[in-house]
Formats: sequence, C-alpha cells, structure tokens
Amino acid sequence: MCKKLSVPTITRLCMVFQQCDELLPQGVARISSSQMGKKIGVPAHTIRKDINCLGEVGDTGSGYDVARLKRHLERALGFEKSQKACVVGLGRLGSALMDYEKFQASGFSVVAGFDSSVNRIETIKTQVPVYPAYEMEDVIRREAIEMALLAVPAHVAQATADVLVSCGIRGIVNFAPVVIEVPASQVQVRHMNVINEMRVLSSLMTLGD
Repeated sequence: MCKKLSVPTITRLCMVFQQCDELLPQGVARISSSQMGKKIGVPAHTIRKDINCLGEVGDTGSGYDVARLKRHLERALGFEKSQKACVVGLGRLGSALMDYEKFQASGFSVVAGFDSSVNRIETIKTQVPVYPAYEMEDVIRREAIEMALLAVPAHVAQATADVLVSCGIRGIVNFAPVVIEVPASQVQVRHMNVINEMRVLSSLMTLGD
C-alpha cells in the first residue's frame, strides 16, 4: 500500500471509480485490468499498480469484482462523506452548474451560490440559495462549505480565490480562463480551461497524423 498517492494516480483511480459506477447498472460483475485500461486509455499494469496502492481488493485472478472495487475506492478516496460546495459567479456557466442534477447523485451538494451583481441574484431561477458576494465568508463558514466552483471573469479570478481561501475553502474547481495561485499546503485547485484542453487536443490530432 502506498503511503501517499500522486495526483496522476488519484486522477486515474477516479476514472476507474467512474467506470465502476457506470458498469454496475449494466450488470457487469467483473472486469479485468486490461478491459478497464482500454476503457480509460491506461495500460493494464498501471491500473493494477494504482489499485494495489490502496491495499488488497480481493481475488483478482479472473478480474476485479466491480461492486467490491467500487466500495474499496469509495472508502480509500473519501467518497463516503458528502461534500458541500458553492458556486461563485452566476453567469451562464455558473447558473448551469448550480442545478446540475448529477452533483447530488455523486456525493456533492451545492448549497450556495454567490455573485457580485444584485440584479443577477434577483433574477436567477434556482432552488439553491443565492447570496451577494460580500456574504461569502459568513455563509461559507456557517454552512461549513469546503469546496468552491469558481466561474468568474479572468480579471477577478485571483482576488475571488484569495477570498475563498481566507474563508476556509479547501478545494477549488477553477473554470476561469486564467491560472490562480493558492497556498499549496492548504488548498487544492483543479483548472478547467476549455481553450487549453482544445489546444492539447489539437496538438494530439496534429502530432498523431
């Protein structure tokens, strides 16, 4: 069992978990590391190595028991506890994130939304409570929110991230098209830059020709 998991390992294990979540309703009871690897684009030996980092999962001679593997990953990766999240920036993207139905089913609960525009707050249609940006600290601390989805314009992303960190947020999914800096020892950040992903995809397409 590994003492500390790297970010790439955690990322792959989350992909394995997602596959287990999709396979069970299809009636798939067992899956080999080779089959799993093909599904997520990772070599079979890497799949086995990653899963072994979490300890024994049971007999793997004829593949992994999908239900058992899912439970094992759920415990090891901390998915048993529901995570409270908030959305900061309620433009088109932020508004869509507010009511994304699969959050709840995946163990994430969006409990608040924030925006600097009072007009936007008054007109947005959502079942999630929304607040002006200046109330972030009070609401985040009161609701014990640890995760934030940041969907603000690039020019205010860093300042908004700084406020979130000061409020006690421990994880940020950054949708702003700019890299934000946070204290690495306190806060984890995932950057979701669509343009950069398209650049990567374009390069892969070009270099693969």
